[in-house]
Amino acid sequence: MDHLKETILFHEKELLDNTKRLSLEDLDRLIHDEFIEFGKSGGRFMKADLMTEGGAGTIHVEILDYDIRLLSEDTVQALFQTCYQVTGEVANRCSIWKKEKAGWQMIFHQGTVAASS
Repeated sequence: MDHLKETILFHEKELLDNTKRLSLEDLDRLIHDEFIEFGKSGGRFMKADLMTEGGAGTIHVEILDYDIRLLSEDTVQALFQTCYQVTGEVANRCSIWKKEKAGWQMIFHQGTVAASS
């Protein structure tokens, strides 16, 4: 399970790497064709929304409190928080990754602004 946790974390970090977020080739590899995201902005996004000139845009966050849950032998849920480096805003994050022939792909993501403590 530790190897799987590290593999999914590696891919989460790839999707937070601005070079990869702007690369349509990397996004196509990492994002499942049936991808849906409910962003912390309240917007809903599909893979087609990311496969444009601006890709997934840029972001400057770090991952906190990361863990995974095995949903089936080929599906994993990642649960974590992100902290925006500029504002300090924290968001709760949930991603679902599906193992396909070519490797792990994100099929669902949701971000929600975390309540202040």
